[in-house]
Amino acid sequence: NDRLHILTSQGKYELLITMTDFSQKTRYALYDKFTIGDEKSKYRLHIGTYSGNAGDSLTGHQGRKFSTKDQDNDVYSGNCAAMFKGAWWYNACHASNLNGLYLSGKHSSYANGMNWKSWKGHKYSLRSTGMMIRRLK
Repeated sequence: NDRLHILTSQGKYELLITMTDFSQKTRYALYDKFTIGDEKSKYRLHIGTYSGNAGDSLTGHQGRKFSTKDQDNDVYSGNCAAMFKGAWWYNACHASNLNGLYLSGKHSSYANGMNWKSWKGHKYSLRSTGMMIRRLK
């Protein structure tokens, strides 16, 4: 996260998130601004306006600190990272969880897979995802 902070503090960046389900359908979410805060801020997430065809499952995480099972920085009374088996900018807890468990599509457990709620909901784990940044001129 230190490298992401250094990189995104040296210019203007956008964030593209790509995702594929187990039927080979793809969707994307584009955010026209993207920065990560420094270690002191707990690598706080800052994103701009959404566009795309996946639905917006990241804006609800705007301004959140990065959480892991041993660094509980979410606003929930429990530990979202431990509960949902990932590390992410959890709020209380999530609409997206791209670092969750790799499960095979539909699953019975709640929200612990690689989820993008606005596209497939909390009980579907995506086959693949990607997060790419691009410097803007």
